[in-house]
Amino acid sequence: MSESAFSRRSLLAGAGGAAALAAAGGLAGCSSGDSGSGGGDSSENTAVLPTYVAYTGLQPDLPGTEQGVDPAFRNFPADNPKAVAEKPGTGQTLTGMANIYFAVPPGVSSNSYWKGLNDRLGVDLQLQMVSNADYLQKFPTTIAGNELPDLLQVPNGSPPPVPNMPQLLEKRFSDLSEHLSGDAVKEYPNLANIPTRTWKSTVYNNGIYGIPIPRGAIGSYHFIREDLFEKAGVSPAPQSYDEFVDATKALTDPKQRRWAFGLVNQPRQLLGRMNDEPNIWAEEGGKLTHMYETEQYAQTITDLIAMWKSGVMHPDSFNTANPFKQLFNAGTVAINAADGYPGWIQYQLDNASNPDFKLGLMPVNLRDGSGLARWNYGSGVFSITLLKKQDDPEKLKLALRVLNWLAAPFGTEEYKYRLFGQEGVDHTVDAGGNPVLTPTGTANTVLPIRYLADSPYNIYVPGRPDDADTQHEYQSLEIPTGVANPTIGLYSNTASTDNATADKTFNDSVNDIIQERRPFADLKTLISTWKNSVGDKMRTEYQDALQKAGAIATS
Repeated sequence: MSESAFSRRSLLAGAGGAAALAAAGGLAGCSSGDSGSGGGDSSENTAVLPTYVAYTGLQPDLPGTEQGVDPAFRNFPADNPKAVAEKPGTGQTLTGMANIYFAVPPGVSSNSYWKGLNDRLGVDLQLQMVSNADYLQKFPTTIAGNELPDLLQVPNGSPPPVPNMPQLLEKRFSDLSEHLSGDAVKEYPNLANIPTRTWKSTVYNNGIYGIPIPRGAIGSYHFIREDLFEKAGVSPAPQSYDEFVDATKALTDPKQRRWAFGLVNQPRQLLGRMNDEPNIWAEEGGKLTHMYETEQYAQTITDLIAMWKSGVMHPDSFNTANPFKQLFNAGTVAINAADGYPGWIQYQLDNASNPDFKLGLMPVNLRDGSGLARWNYGSGVFSITLLKKQDDPEKLKLALRVLNWLAAPFGTEEYKYRLFGQEGVDHTVDAGGNPVLTPTGTANTVLPIRYLADSPYNIYVPGRPDDADTQHEYQSLEIPTGVANPTIGLYSNTASTDNATADKTFNDSVNDIIQERRPFADLKTLISTWKNSVGDKMRTEYQDALQKAGAIATS
């Protein structure tokens, strides 16, 4: 399981969602112990993951690595080769549903980008776009309905927040093994370009169910306001716990409304790495230990108590609604240690008019200063896209051809249109050859097709070529130290349905300990309660799935 690991994002499927899934046949006769990837009802997993065939049509300025360092381009490629020789369809209709983070774009009748996309795909692509805030509630009602879309995004999370997912998939969605296992994926070369580690999250019931939406192994960055570090006279790369603590104090000046951190989870992430906590779970000899059960975790909480008492955290750090991005942009906080790596571009855009702004990335060393701390690998996937069962096998192949087109690699003709639309309408080109969206393109191109299929991530910051080197250097430093979460690619029904509530209750109480509203001695009782509620059940389900997943083959 060392190829991939995922940051934990468990979401609760509420009672209404579970009832809707039951109506769809996804829950009938299922026990809470069923496991997904590597699980289902079979005692042996025979799934063969797709062969990885890297795209070589464009050469990056800085190459990626097998460990997961992303390729980097300093500018958008001037040459944009075609990645798909023929249109996927010949006028058929294809339906899909995915989440959207923006205002819904104009419909196809008044959206030249959408018309152009349909023409390039050779299909009438009909999309149901659901706001991200509502998607978790919409998904089960869609499953329970009479008409499934041909392409359906699963709500994001690891594991997916879907009760008894293996049974649901077997009943209503297509096993794609015949089309994608091993060398069969070469029929769809852009899907073959998706790294092997990301496909593990699509394996259920000894088959491949769905297409992964890939994300980088790095997962997140430890962003810092390097200009504020320089102003405070402290190193942006503290070598030990003591140096780190000294730096946080130097960065903090409440009279000037400046603190080192804006949310408790930021020092929590850094200290967890310094103390060498597991990446959620640790595995040894087939047995799993959760980070909460370790001495390292107890040390982290002890450190957080001292940090809160020292005043280096924003007074509203325990409020999850605290606008940490805005505080970081304003220079109110200096360290944003738990934000996704794509945030680099947005921070640069947000601060384009601030000549003093200097964005940096902070490496983290072990507590005693003996070397780099281990990196916790990122999720590897955003979500997966399911393909409904089709009476006509040719319709399933059409869907795969369309997804193959949508997954065209960075810099190709298809990629350029998918992200930027038509030149002169949806985008212009700057002096460096970089596409720049027009107001029309900004509105029209936000169709959530990137959540139906996507290409692997590449480092690229328009108009800022040096930023590619900075990020690539950081990834090259941190990723070789990485540690995997051994449960990634496995499904626990308890984790999908019950853990979010139990985990929130646990962490709310731990936050009370950090703020000294409860004694530290309560931590042991809180951990025991969490284990009895969900922890031991998750462990059992994951260990069973882990044993079965040992049979997953890679070609």
